[in-house]
Amino acid sequence: MTRLLLPLEHDPHTAEQHGEDALLHALKRLPRRVQQVLLLNRLDQLGFAEIATRLDLPLVSIERHMNQALQTTRQPGDALAASAGHWYVRLQSPQVTASERIDFRRWLDAKPEHLHAFHDTELRWRSLLAPARQLGHDGWYRQGRAALSLGGCSIAIGLGLAALAALGLLA
Repeated sequence: MTRLLLPLEHDPHTAEQHGEDALLHALKRLPRRVQQVLLLNRLDQLGFAEIATRLDLPLVSIERHMNQALQTTRQPGDALAASAGHWYVRLQSPQVTASERIDFRRWLDAKPEHLHAFHDTELRWRSLLAPARQLGHDGWYRQGRAALSLGGCSIAIGLGLAALAALGLLA
């Protein structure tokens, strides 16, 4: 009788690749606008204000999109990681106030778990770089606002034409 034995050692590169694949899959499930904001920030290193100007969006939308992208990296139901993620994104905003920075410092100093969660958030943020490169490899995210909405417009036009044809108005 032959037995197949699995190696006891495991390749850390394989585990790392699996993690990156899972992150890439999670990023692909995000709305296209969220992907675009993330890629402009991570790959082109644009700040929130620059992204807001480029996409003609309010800064609060940029923050919301960045937070949504960062939250894809945390475990569901981890409230502490969610709070750390909110702080991480908020502190990058040009609209953050001195009062908010003081509140963050108080939150960070309140419990050792907060510091640990914030540190984990920074590591998760860094872990997004490789999947972001894969997601934006062809530069699609550099297109303007109109380029992203063309897909929706063409669907709407197609449905409109189909409705007109069904009604017999397009003969």
